[in-house]
Amino acid sequence: MPSLFSFKEDQQNGKYTAGIYWLLLLYICSLFLKSSPVVSNVFIAAITVLAFFNCSPKNYAAQFTKNKVNLGFILFFFLQVISLFYSSDSSTGFQVLSLRAPVFLLPLAFALINFEKRTWNTIAVFYAFATTIASVAGFVYSVFLTIKTKDTGYLYNDNVSDLLLGKQAVYFAFYVNSAVFIFISFLLNPDEKFKKIKGLFYLSIGWLCFICFLLASKTAMLSLLLISLVLLFSRFIQRKKWMELSLVLFSLSIGCVILSKMFPKTLSRFTGLTQTEFQFDNAQRENHFNAAYDSTKWNSTNTRVAIWQCAKELIQQQPVFGSGLGDKKADLLQKYKEKNFIYGYSTEKNTHSQYLDIVISMGIVGLMVFVFVFVLYPVLIFIKQKQFLALSIFALLAFCFLTENMLDRYQGEIIIGLLLPLSAKVFEDSTD
Repeated sequence: MPSLFSFKEDQQNGKYTAGIYWLLLLYICSLFLKSSPVVSNVFIAAITVLAFFNCSPKNYAAQFTKNKVNLGFILFFFLQVISLFYSSDSSTGFQVLSLRAPVFLLPLAFALINFEKRTWNTIAVFYAFATTIASVAGFVYSVFLTIKTKDTGYLYNDNVSDLLLGKQAVYFAFYVNSAVFIFISFLLNPDEKFKKIKGLFYLSIGWLCFICFLLASKTAMLSLLLISLVLLFSRFIQRKKWMELSLVLFSLSIGCVILSKMFPKTLSRFTGLTQTEFQFDNAQRENHFNAAYDSTKWNSTNTRVAIWQCAKELIQQQPVFGSGLGDKKADLLQKYKEKNFIYGYSTEKNTHSQYLDIVISMGIVGLMVFVFVFVLYPVLIFIKQKQFLALSIFALLAFCFLTENMLDRYQGEIIIGLLLPLSAKVFEDSTD
């Protein structure tokens, strides 16, 4: 199996091409090292520098023009720089901008890298298998702790991904779901190179879906189910494979029932989903899946409703250009304080929606650019070019942005910076 990931191209485009390839694989491995941002940062810097040296300066403009989706991420980063300049707290703004550097540097590097199509495919599959192996390690460690403490709570949510891998459940679920879509894409669009390990693809998909269930992120589970069904429905209906479609739906139904019976605590994450009423001065903590549900405590739904109400009022104060990248957190916490939102202020809750975060910091203008760059334009391009893997991953991220600030955590930045430009490179009609 290791030979499947060896570097081999018919014609290398630049003398550093092989080095960039191996650095990308090492970077993928570094994603799963707990509390080791320096390692990932070193690989990001090395990949970016080599990408510039590997491409002739006279070809820079042509490369960026050819990779318009990546160019959008780069331009949005510069828009954030402008937002930094009109922030009162430029120091905090610079910290936010530094944190978001991977979503600028990696797309910049990918735009200049000229791998053959099969090499991009190999990198994508390597990522999918690396995620699968990491999830196995996280689960095994959770089982060990469960046996040691006799507490089955270690089998769920952050315990599966954070204790060993340093990833919160909602972020690791994005890692996992992206890997699922990579495997599905290669099954629907077979690559001769991976034909002999097709069975491993099916096994990995089943395992990763199981891990997604244990991670118990509601948005992740629902988006995985919805996007997968859309992909499968479109493929099977297009080819009129009604029996296969029925079998898949039946298998999914049976699988969900079995998992719900064997791991009931995942379903407890949906308890209180419709409970939206709240009192700002409620000093109670949030309900935990490993304890009986208490309606007097906060839950994930009414916590977000309270946060979003504060965010809405804050946006109304500076709707066009926002308060600036450096002031968004302080302004939101001040709003919590004004509303006597004790729980939100004491835990320094962010907006729990990337879209609202962008409006607060960069206004409606910033949101329009953000949605165009990260959602609308890429989706239109991928539909036109029939790049269904990229379409799936961008759609998955768009769902995650609804309830999470993926661009405000390093564990989100390093995976978004990799997967968005990588998925855009896979299954391209021509060799870039």
